[in-house]
Amino acid sequence: MASVVFEYVTKKFDTFVAVNDLNLNVEDGEFLVFVGPSGCGKTTSLRMLAGLENVTEGNIYIGDKRVNDMPPKDRDIAMVFQSYALYPHMSVYENMAFSLELQGKRRSEIKTRVEAAAKQLGIDPLLHRKPKELSGGQRQRVAVGRAIVRNPAVFLMDEPLSNLDAKLRVQARAEISKLHKELGTTFIYVTHDQVEAMTMGTHIAVMNGGVLQQMDTPQNLYNYPKNVFVAGFIGSPAMNFFEAKLTSRDSDLYITTDSFEFQIPAEWVKCYQPYQSQEVIFGIRPENIHDPDYVPPGIEPTLVRATVSVTEMMGNEVIVYLNTATGQEFVARVDPRSHMAVGQSVSIVFDRSYFHLFDKPSQQAIT
Repeated sequence: MASVVFEYVTKKFDTFVAVNDLNLNVEDGEFLVFVGPSGCGKTTSLRMLAGLENVTEGNIYIGDKRVNDMPPKDRDIAMVFQSYALYPHMSVYENMAFSLELQGKRRSEIKTRVEAAAKQLGIDPLLHRKPKELSGGQRQRVAVGRAIVRNPAVFLMDEPLSNLDAKLRVQARAEISKLHKELGTTFIYVTHDQVEAMTMGTHIAVMNGGVLQQMDTPQNLYNYPKNVFVAGFIGSPAMNFFEAKLTSRDSDLYITTDSFEFQIPAEWVKCYQPYQSQEVIFGIRPENIHDPDYVPPGIEPTLVRATVSVTEMMGNEVIVYLNTATGQEFVARVDPRSHMAVGQSVSIVFDRSYFHLFDKPSQQAIT
C-alpha cells in the first residue's frame, strides 16, 4: 500500500496542454476517482502515474519514491483498462498467472494467488475457460483478478465498466467498492460517469480542461461546489442555473431573475450583502423543486410560474422539464404521485433553504 502525490504536474503534447499544474495528495488506502468530460485530462493523469506517458513538468510520487523516470514495471502498480486486454489464446488461469510468471514466482505461489483471487471474485469455476467463452461482466472480473494477484501498492482503473450494460455496471460498481474495502489498497479510478464517482470514491477529483476544479468527498462536492462547472457536473439531472441579480429593499435582500424573484432567508443576508446590486448566477438542484401538491415538510417555499414541456416517469420519481414565461428551461425531480402534464401551466415550488449563488465573472461560489 502507498500514498500518491501529484506535485505541480503538467503534461503537454506539443503546444496542447492536456494537464495543467496538477496538485493533489491521495492518502494510503484511499479510493480516489478522477471524473470529468472527455478531454479533461483525467486519463492522461492516470497514464502519467502508470508510466505510460512522460511528465512534462512537476513530480509524481508513489509512497516516498519519485517515479517520473521509473519504468512502469518498477512502480508497484496494477492497471485495469477500458478494454480488458485479455490474451485470447490463454485460459482465465493463464491470463491471471502470466504477470506472476514473468516475475519468476514459484508455481505453487502462483497457483495459491490465482485461486484465492478467483474465489474472491467468484470466477473460480471459470479458470479453465478462454476469454471468448466469457460474458462481459466475467471478462471484467478476470481483468480485475489479474491485477489483484500482483498485490500492488496502487490499483489504477481506467473506465473499466464502460463496456458493460447498465445492470452489470451497477453490480460491478458494488463489487469493486467491496474489493477496495477488503484489500485496503489505494485505488485510483477514472470515469466520465459522475454516478460512478459519487457511489465509489472516498474522494473525487473533478477535472475540466486539464485543470483540477475541486477535490473533496462526494457529499461536500454535492453540497459545497466551488464553481459553476462542479455544481453542474455533480448531480443528475444537473443543477439548474439562472442569471440573476441581488437587489435590496429596506433591510431585505432578493434574488431577482427575468422569471421570478424571491427573498433570501434573513440568516444568509449578511453573507450575500457584499454582492448587492451585482450580477450573479443562481443555482438550484432539481430535487429542491417540488410539485405544489406534494411539498415535503420543513421547506421554505417560493412559487414560480412555469409550463411543463416534458415529463419522464422513473417509478420512484418524475423528472419534469419546465419553461418559464421568458423561455428559461429548468428541471425538477418531483413526487411520483405528481400528475403534471405536458402543456400544463403550474406554480412550481422552489425550496429557499437549498440554493447556490455564484459570482458571474469568475463563476466561483459565493459561500
